[in-house]
Amino acid sequence: MRRSTLTAAALAALFLAAGCSDEPEAKRPSPTAATASSGKPTQAPAPQPPSLDLPENAQTLVAETTGTKNQELPAFTPQEGAYTLYAACEGKGEVSIVDRDSSNPHPVTCNGVHTVGVVYEDKKPQHLTVQVTGGTSVWRIAVISGNHQP
Repeated sequence: MRRSTLTAAALAALFLAAGCSDEPEAKRPSPTAATASSGKPTQAPAPQPPSLDLPENAQTLVAETTGTKNQELPAFTPQEGAYTLYAACEGKGEVSIVDRDSSNPHPVTCNGVHTVGVVYEDKKPQHLTVQVTGGTSVWRIAVISGNHQP
């Protein structure tokens, strides 16, 4: 019980502190026009989230993963007593990271802002889920071992 409370508090603090970036807002692609041959308008592809700019030579626990809906990430075990989560998303939905041992979602800031959070945790398997609510979003997430705050 105490571990989940500490984990939830640490995740909440990290994700609230994340979301600041000195990068300008990402440029939006212009929508594509309907093709004359199809007779139906085509939808513009969803904009992709920006690259996560992971540190070089860091041990990857969960490789860069991209999705548009709820997804369980592969289980991983931090070897250095901490892990760093990198996330970005684009779209109108809300994206959150949830520890499957807890029901407390931690929001990811979308539309041009990176979310980076360090979680201090025991060397035991971690189980995270990405949740998308309230619309459509494309997300990109990676987890690396250790404290790698930018």
